[in-house]
Amino acid sequence: MNNLMRKILLRRSVYNFSDTTLKDADLLSILEEGRTLSNVEKNESWHFTAVQNSNVVRMLLDSTGQQTMGRLGVVNGRDLYNGGDLLKNIPMLLVISGSGDMKYAEDAANTLFGSMMLAAEKYNVCSCWLSTRSELSEAGVHEIRHLLQIPEDYVPLSIGAFGYRLDEVKITALSSVVNIIR
Repeated sequence: MNNLMRKILLRRSVYNFSDTTLKDADLLSILEEGRTLSNVEKNESWHFTAVQNSNVVRMLLDSTGQQTMGRLGVVNGRDLYNGGDLLKNIPMLLVISGSGDMKYAEDAANTLFGSMMLAAEKYNVCSCWLSTRSELSEAGVHEIRHLLQIPEDYVPLSIGAFGYRLDEVKITALSSVVNIIR
């Protein structure tokens, strides 16, 4: 199996990160790859905000937590919003903001985020998608823009976490998740 296909098949959202800060080389490589990816139709202009300050990460998640995390609920027996592991160990929070025509910008930003998640796997950096623009209230968008000093012409469209894996990947056997009825 080629390496790219293996990365795609083995990529999992991570809810429990190591508290190790991302290496600068890994962070810059992921951001550079994100910068070069674009919406083919419109060649969207992106603004990336990478937050590595744990106080700012906590402030952002605390202020918009119900909007960005509430939908995740309980995963593997852990409540991810109310005091869960995710809030304690996010080494980097990435916010992708876009400008211009918002009709397709959110979809393009989410596609870009997904591509960056795959790109991050090359550096053994894991990720978890947390929120999209449509899940945030206007007040939440304003608060994120203000807190992160996002340029005036840009709107936060996609938010997620990146970091190094704490737990090992466990893959379920195909026979335990599939029924074939003939």
